[in-house]
Amino acid sequence: MRTKWISIKKLKAHEFNTTLRKLHRGENTWARRFEILSALEENATQHFIKICGQILFAYLIVTSLRTENLLQIKIQDFEASVPVAFFLMVSSYIFLLASISFCHLSVAMSLKIGEVGRFLLPGFSTNVYSLLKGKKDDISLGLSEYQNPFISERLPVSRILSMAILLCILGSLIPLGAFGFFILQQQTILLLSDNINAVERTSAAFWCLLTSLSFVYVTVFHTPLPVKKNKRQIRWNFLWYLPNGVHPRIDSWLKDK
Repeated sequence: MRTKWISIKKLKAHEFNTTLRKLHRGENTWARRFEILSALEENATQHFIKICGQILFAYLIVTSLRTENLLQIKIQDFEASVPVAFFLMVSSYIFLLASISFCHLSVAMSLKIGEVGRFLLPGFSTNVYSLLKGKKDDISLGLSEYQNPFISERLPVSRILSMAILLCILGSLIPLGAFGFFILQQQTILLLSDNINAVERTSAAFWCLLTSLSFVYVTVFHTPLPVKKNKRQIRWNFLWYLPNGVHPRIDSWLKDK
């Protein structure tokens, strides 16, 4: 049997679609699905941007307040210091949340794109439709892509502009990955340092592994993996009962058990 390769991302998208069909059977229209997926994508984007803001704040704290193995804060006569290993621990946790949030956003965007591709109507723009439905922060009218089957550009200017914007958006993810490498580097430096105690060293080692796991998690989440059919579940939870009786091969299935 030929091995199938499916990514976790596609499996999560399939799980969402099957659940949505069962919950909204009475209103399972394209407009309703588009509305749900638009809200899902918007919330996922806001959550991801919020975590990215926390990452930027953490980076500024580490780079501006660090003195050797301590973070020192001084406000007039008040002065406090915290071991940098503990703050890097928090930063690693935030980076892990950012990785999971990115995967969530990736699935939401894929679902939205797939739903848009299912509805093709001359003269109808899904971007403008979203704007007309009252999406306040929509900038569809400012995007260079348009739908007009009666004219074609002599130069693909609109497509080039769209690709340039897409590259800029993808490029904005580079600082996020760079922050992960920065945290990993700082934790490695602490591990090699002789001026920290056992608790800080153990913390740095554990969260160093967690930061590495974040990179692995995002990569594996989007990489197709080998899967096989679960024959037992397919036979006994789906195929065994037919409208006109039991499945004709049920005897051979019992022998396989």
